[in-house]
Amino acid sequence: MSEPPFISVVIATYKRCDVLQVTLEKLCEQSLAPSKFEVLVVDDGSNDGTDKMVASLMGSTPYALRYFEHANRGPGYTQNRGIREAHSDLILLIADDIWASPMLLEQHLKTHGEYPDKNVAVLGKVVQSSELPSTVMHKYWDPFRYDRFREGQELNSIFFLACNISVKKVFLLENGMYEERKGAAHEDIELGYRLGKKGLRIIYNQDALTSHYHVETLVNACKRAYERGRNFDLLSENIPKSFIFPIYKICSIEAGVKAFVKMIPREIPRLCVFNKWTVNYFWLPILQFAEANRLAAVFANQATFRGTIYYFLRKGYKDARREEQKETCLCI
Repeated sequence: MSEPPFISVVIATYKRCDVLQVTLEKLCEQSLAPSKFEVLVVDDGSNDGTDKMVASLMGSTPYALRYFEHANRGPGYTQNRGIREAHSDLILLIADDIWASPMLLEQHLKTHGEYPDKNVAVLGKVVQSSELPSTVMHKYWDPFRYDRFREGQELNSIFFLACNISVKKVFLLENGMYEERKGAAHEDIELGYRLGKKGLRIIYNQDALTSHYHVETLVNACKRAYERGRNFDLLSENIPKSFIFPIYKICSIEAGVKAFVKMIPREIPRLCVFNKWTVNYFWLPILQFAEANRLAAVFANQATFRGTIYYFLRKGYKDARREEQKETCLCI
């Protein structure tokens, strides 16, 4: 490539061959000339034929498609490798199950043209795909909740979400990259907070639109939330607890007396509705049954799905803390 592309699209992937193929095909429909961008697929040790699928597309995509693979190291390592390998100084990070609208790249470039400073990142909008199976879970579960943002809004740096965010490569190289650990560990948010202290600004562009195609079940969402809870130390050890605990609804004296007291009025009713008894013996069975039963579906809404799933995030955090404290006591 004689001249660097205007923008490099970095896609970290792991065992999502079929969905990733559609992701790459959607990028063929960009309004931006294909000579102006490149796509990097960075494979974190998939064994589902991802390598063969990407190889079959090379030479047929209108844009430059590059592929890198390594043994499983986790999302942080995979993102970092893609960032370092990118040819452009402007990088768009998207997930392997994020499908681009035709104007996606032009809209990211447009906003960066309006905000040329190297410390500015652009967060694009993500909605749940209309092509997802029609289930009660998909009707109510939205893991992103981008509707709370408004066009042109400057967001807190913790919203450095790699599902659809563009950032200048030089700013990352100078100020910090992802923490490299395995498992779901909130690495985006931790990096965003860290970069915020270095001056990162995030501008929201709702016209930089993508859709999220991830066939979800309640059981899998709960398992993933529990894993994030167990890895919550990445946030709690690097971000003030008084700031991050209220966001994740973790009511603990560790957050400080002021934050703890402020959370109590909401925590008491939350504990009454979503605790180990109600979640395991009512909410999980009833929300799963809602897929086939209209009466059970009456109990299904955004609040009940979110309350159930977030219970497992808090449980994961508490279980990890208990194990840590037990190990500490044994060592004394």
